[in-house]
Amino acid sequence: MTAHTILQLPTAARSSSARASHAHRDGHGVPRNRLRFEPHEHLFFQGDQPTGVFQIISGTVILYKLMADGRRQIQDFASDGDFLALTFADIHNLSAEALTDVEVDFIAQASFDRALQDNATFRRSIFTLIGDMLNASREQALLLGRKCAMERTATFLLFLDSRFADPATGFVDIRMSRCDMADYVGLTLETVSRMMNQLKRDGIIELPQSNRIRISDRKRLIAAAGEPTEEEYASVVGYR
Repeated sequence: MTAHTILQLPTAARSSSARASHAHRDGHGVPRNRLRFEPHEHLFFQGDQPTGVFQIISGTVILYKLMADGRRQIQDFASDGDFLALTFADIHNLSAEALTDVEVDFIAQASFDRALQDNATFRRSIFTLIGDMLNASREQALLLGRKCAMERTATFLLFLDSRFADPATGFVDIRMSRCDMADYVGLTLETVSRMMNQLKRDGIIELPQSNRIRISDRKRLIAAAGEPTEEEYASVVGYR
């Protein structure tokens, strides 16, 4: 396929079509198609039949679930290297929406299944990733079920720092809206804004702009997240 070829995915009727740049094989010999999505385009929708697996090359993707009453619960923010649509179910139980410009490799289901059967190294890497994702799901269940508003907000800021902080400056350019953040931690928009402003006033974070943040006092932020020691930091921020 040549650049700008339109690849019609199953979700194309409800979202813009992905732009395919080229087909190639990875280090395991698995055939892949490189796809590009613009912000707010969907890679797939909740309820669609899976047709393959996506690995993010660059950009950020929101994974969310629509509740029966129409509310949206964000499950994760996926970024470089993450796999999406790792499921053995007949339908997707989540939707995946590009938050930024996103580039992914798409692996057709038949090719992915063959690689799992024939390549032990590839199989171990995928099963390890699935285990990490399960651990992250348990962490979010704890976040939503047991933590107070400040603890939820602090935990999420630690998560952002672990995934998106500039290694040179320590700043995180927040790529999601405050509404997205509120959906993820199960709070109102007003509560998230109030918690972040409190952390700024306490000197725990820097917030020079609404979409730019840096941790000033990591130990105090970890304490605000309800984690007793910095050694437990890895369990705070989820899988990676």
